[in-house]
Amino acid sequence: MRLLPPDNNKPLKIVILGEGGVGKTTISKTFINNSFFSKAKQTIAVEFHSKILSNCKNTFCNLQLWDLGGQEQFKNMGVFEEFCKGSDAALLCFDLTDLSSLFSIPEWISFIEPHVPKFLIGTKSDIASSEERKFDLIPFQKRFQCVTSFKCSVKDVISVIGIFETVIGFIQNIRSGRVKFHSDLSLELSKHLLIS
Repeated sequence: MRLLPPDNNKPLKIVILGEGGVGKTTISKTFINNSFFSKAKQTIAVEFHSKILSNCKNTFCNLQLWDLGGQEQFKNMGVFEEFCKGSDAALLCFDLTDLSSLFSIPEWISFIEPHVPKFLIGTKSDIASSEERKFDLIPFQKRFQCVTSFKCSVKDVISVIGIFETVIGFIQNIRSGRVKFHSDLSLELSKHLLIS
């Protein structure tokens, strides 16, 4: 992955949102540790993860992941909007085996500032039925105005890393001025902007 010079050492901030139990923490920790992580406990309000990324030219980037607890009592605390402020991207997670978690995504979007690029992630593809794995995310990607969507399993560490590399590359393209992002981009334009 090509990293850009740091913008006044400003970290890349990615918030990860979705209902409790959809796998936000396992995705975060799998990426941070570069290995399958399966022993997540319920996140209380918010959990922070960070990682220093570098490339072969010794360009460094400080990545911060803000993993928001999905239980109802945390949503009602009134602090999620503050936690989401200043985000460079938002990962909207839902469980492929429980589509009610997909239908709650609009509530999670309400915590995010309108200009923040959103990415839709269907989790637990390893335990989803073949019918659930075939579920078409494109209509929801469009409805939620997401840049793109993914289906993944944390057991497939490479795909989890690939998701984060795509998101980070997109953020860096915005920061470099190579692309201009606004929340009503069409699906076709969004796909074009993902190239780094």
